[in-house]
Amino acid sequence: MMLRLPTRTTLGLAALGLILTVALSLYWKGRLDGAARERPKAEAARAQAAIGALETRGERDSAARAASAADVAAAATGSLIDIARNAQTSEDALAPLDPDRSRRLHAHDSRLCEWAPELAGCAQAGDAAAGATTLRPAPAARRSDAGRP
Repeated sequence: MMLRLPTRTTLGLAALGLILTVALSLYWKGRLDGAARERPKAEAARAQAAIGALETRGERDSAARAASAADVAAAATGSLIDIARNAQTSEDALAPLDPDRSRRLHAHDSRLCEWAPELAGCAQAGDAAAGATTLRPAPAARRSDAGRP
């Protein structure tokens, strides 16, 4: 036996079901449309976040390379200071060079000046062509505080 509802109630329930179906479909469509409108913004935000992460990693790597280069430079400077100090205080620091070694060093200097005449200490091309020595004296050292005597 089936429960029989009055026609008005049946029509009322059908209308209510139809209204709920339309309302839910409009709500769902609005949610999907809103999500579709927000999707490009969300993708752009994700892309910006990825770019920011790459930039941060790049800056961190660059800072590490700069620190490493500074450490190498400091170590090289320390080694150079030690080598210069040892060379100045060695027992043969003031002894004259062997003439053969002096000629060999001068030939190497001349060849360097031929390859790169802009190096400090190299004579200008016109000076060398006129028979002048290949090397020119280096400029005198300047004081760091030029305002003082």
